[in-house]
Parts: sequence; C-alpha cells; structure tokens
Amino acid sequence: MNAIHIKAAIHHNGDNQTVIAPVSTPDLIEVRLLAERLHVEGQEYRGMAWGWPAYYDPELREEAAEFQILDEQGEYRTEIRPFWSPASFTIGESGVWFYSLLWELGRDKPPVEFLDDQALATSFTSKLIQR
Repeated sequence: MNAIHIKAAIHHNGDNQTVIAPVSTPDLIEVRLLAERLHVEGQEYRGMAWGWPAYYDPELREEAAEFQILDEQGEYRTEIRPFWSPASFTIGESGVWFYSLLWELGRDKPPVEFLDDQALATSFTSKLIQR
C-alpha cells in the first residue's frame, strides 16, 4: 500500500476550505495479480479490494444478439448480429484514484491499462518532524 495525502475542497455551510486527507492506494503489481486471477477464473466479481470498489466482468461473446437500430424515419428495427465485449477490471473511484485493465485485443492478449491519479498528482509527501 502507498500512503499519500491529497488536498480536498470541502464546502460546509457556504464556506469553502481545503483539508488534507490521507489516502492509501495499492501497489499496481498486486492489483494486476488480482485482476489476472479473476481473469483466469472468468467469473464476474463485485466487491472491495484494498478499501476501493473493484469489479471484474468476463469477456462476453454472443453469436446472435438482438440490437434495436434507429432507421432514417426515426423508427427502431431489430437486427441480429454477433456481439463481443472484452473482459474488464476496474478499481477505485473516478476523480480520486482509478485503475482499469481492458482485454480489448482478446482474452489471451495483454490488457490495455489506464490509471487516473491526477487528483493525487497534486498531493504532497508529509515528513515526520523529530523533536
């Protein structure tokens, strides 16, 4: 776990103030290991990991899925065609700290990774003051 501090804007009774809050983020190596394990198992997951909400959705492949398509007259018609949705893993809260893996190149290919840690980029490291 990585312990860091972030600045958060607090709005209370019409007053704006900034507070410093500790946040822990997991090591991405550990997160990748969890995501890979879930991916190998191929089972949907909804839960918490390292204090953050985490989700895994396995690959979905259907030979004949129904789609409602809007035509030129503004009417919907049904089309049947193959459907594929890649496996995905997400952890965190968007806007605070968020990490995702998407197997968009296929089940057996390495996943595409995305890390949103911009809120943490403005953080600072606190130092213990010896007295």
